[in-house]
Amino acid sequence: MSGKRRIARAVPLLAAVLLSAGCFGSGGDKSGRAAAPQVLILASNDGVDLSGVPAVARFVDRLNQLSSGRLTARVMPAWRGGGNEARVIQDVASGRADLGWSGTRAFDIVGVTSFQPLHAPFLVSSYAAQAAVVKDPVARDMLGGMRPLGLTGLALAADELRMPAGATKPLLSPDDFRTLRFGTVASKIQSDGLSALGADPRFMSVQAPPDTDGLDGLETMWWTYRAKGQYGFVPFVTGNAALWPRTVAIFANTKRLGELDAAARGWVEQAAADASAWSAVHAGDAETDQIKQVCEFGTRIATATPAQLAALRAGAEPVYAVLRSDPLLGRTLSRVEAAVRSAGRGVSAPVPAGCAYHPGDEKRIPPPARALPGPGATGDLPQGSYRYASTEEELLARGHTPDDAQINAGVFTWTLRAGRWTFVQEPVDSTVQHTTCEGWYDVRDDAVTFTTITKFQGGTCAPDTWSARWSIHDRFLTWTAVSGAEFADVWAGKPWQRIA
Repeated sequence: MSGKRRIARAVPLLAAVLLSAGCFGSGGDKSGRAAAPQVLILASNDGVDLSGVPAVARFVDRLNQLSSGRLTARVMPAWRGGGNEARVIQDVASGRADLGWSGTRAFDIVGVTSFQPLHAPFLVSSYAAQAAVVKDPVARDMLGGMRPLGLTGLALAADELRMPAGATKPLLSPDDFRTLRFGTVASKIQSDGLSALGADPRFMSVQAPPDTDGLDGLETMWWTYRAKGQYGFVPFVTGNAALWPRTVAIFANTKRLGELDAAARGWVEQAAADASAWSAVHAGDAETDQIKQVCEFGTRIATATPAQLAALRAGAEPVYAVLRSDPLLGRTLSRVEAAVRSAGRGVSAPVPAGCAYHPGDEKRIPPPARALPGPGATGDLPQGSYRYASTEEELLARGHTPDDAQINAGVFTWTLRAGRWTFVQEPVDSTVQHTTCEGWYDVRDDAVTFTTITKFQGGTCAPDTWSARWSIHDRFLTWTAVSGAEFADVWAGKPWQRIA
C-alpha cells in the first residue's frame, strides 16, 4: 500500500482469558461440543495498532488463519502506558501477558545480551544483509538468550533499517557526531555505539517533541521519520549509512506456551516462522513511498561516500572490540558478520529528484522549530519595531483564496524585544477586526524559532511554533527558509522595514 505500513486486522475478543489461570483446553468439552476459541494476550509497546511493526501484524493474522479462528492473539496497544520496551519484556516474563514483541535492541536493558552483535554500528547495513541474518541459524541462538527470563523466543523478524538524522547538518563522518546530543531508544549497545562515535546519547521514549527538543540528531527509520513528523526538526538524513536494523523479537511466556496443547503450540510456532520468513522479503517494501512523502516536507537526503562509510565503521571499532572480548558474543558476532558477507552489497532506496542534499542546503531549508517555554535569546537580530503591508491583490496572486486574502491583507507592525514578540494588524477591509497577537522568540545565529501564546476561540493569529532565517540590510529585515509555506506567503512575502 502506498506509503503506509500494513495494519493488522482487528481480532474480535471471542473468549476472555484469565491471565492468572492456565485455561488452555484440548479442543472440546465432555459433552462433545467444540471448545470456545482461545485468546492469547499480546503486549505491544506501540500505540493504537501494529502499523509500525508489519511482521507482528503478520504473526497475528497468520495465527488466526492457521487455527481457523480457534486461537487468536488479542493485541494490547501502548502496554501499561507504552514507551517502554523493557517493561513489555519483563511483563510477559512475569505472566502479565502471554505474548509480546520488542525491538531486539532493548533486551540488553533487562540483562539479555545475545542480540547485541545485531546492533554493532554499520554492520547489518542493508536489507539483504538483514534477511541473511534472520534466515541464518544464528537467529535461533540469539532468541535462545531470553530463556533464563522464562521466555520462549518465537521469531526474529526483519524491519526497517535505522539511520542518523541531523538537525542542522548531515552526519557523514565521525567528526559530525562528536558532542552531539543524540536521541536513541533505550539500548545499552546502541548507546555504546553512539558514544564510540563521539555523540552524547539521550534515551527518549517518544520520538517527537517535547522529548526531542534540544537534540542535535537522532537515529530513526523512514516509517518513524514520517509518522512522527521528524522531518520538522531533523531534516538532514544520511540515507545510505544504516546504523543498525530495527529487528524485532516475538516471544511468549514459556509457562503459558507449555499450557497450550500440541496443536495450538504448533499454530503459534508456525505463525511466528511465517512472519519471520515474510519479513525477510518485505521489510523495506514501504520505504520508497515513505521517502517520497517526507521529501515533500523539505527533507534532504545525504549520501555518504565509501571513504566516509569506512571512517564511520572505523569510529565504531571500540564496540566491536568489547563484543569480541566476550567468548560467546564474539562467536555470535563472527556468525553475523559471515551472514552479512554472504548477502553481498546492498542497494539503497533511490533518492527522489529535488530531495538530495547539496552543500549549502543548511541555509536553504527551515531551521528546526521547537516549542519555547518562555522568552529566548535575542542574538544579533536587531530589536525594535518593523512594518510591512500586503494587499488583497498580492495575496490572491500568490494563490490564496479570496477569504484568506481579505483576512490577511493589511498593515502589520511587529515588535521584537527581549525574547518577546507582538504584532498588530490594521486590516485593509474595515469589516475585518484588528488583530493583536504575541509570543516568544529565540535567536540562534541566523535561525529564529517563534512560539505563539495568544489563543483565540475558533482560530489562530499565527502558527503554534515556526522557524525562519533572517538577514538585514539598510533597515530592511528579510525572512527566508520559513517553515510552513502557506504562512510564509503572508508573513515573509515582503521585507520588513525597521521603524523604531
